[in-house]
Amino acid sequence: MRAPLSYVIAHAAAEAALAAARAESAAICAVVTDRSGDARVLLADDGVGPIGIETARRKAHTAAVSGMATSAFAELAASPAMAIAPVHLLDDRLLPVPGGVPITVDDGEVIGAIGVGGADAATDDRLARQALKAIADLLA
Repeated sequence: MRAPLSYVIAHAAAEAALAAARAESAAICAVVTDRSGDARVLLADDGVGPIGIETARRKAHTAAVSGMATSAFAELAASPAMAIAPVHLLDDRLLPVPGGVPITVDDGEVIGAIGVGGADAATDDRLARQALKAIADLLA
């Protein structure tokens, strides 16, 4: 098992998400969690309200504990198989909405996740993925 997600990586991911959002004139919140879904870094730009902050936190938690992007988790949650056991009954912190991506190392091990909230789902998802790409060299 790899060492836990470092603060340097977590902070760099959150900063990369905010920088990408600012380049698009968007105000977002970025939350980076460890592999257990516990927040390590939360950065919210000016103008981001409590809903943007909470959705970012829950998206990061979902991506970390499920090991999949929240866009894929949303598809799973909407499937007929999940109608029997809705995700919110399993863990009320799960949020099946695009905008969260796991942070993985070379062997595919999940060491954390980043969640973005405050914009629309497609923008949040794109910004989270851009932040992940921005920290790729730190994960080697």
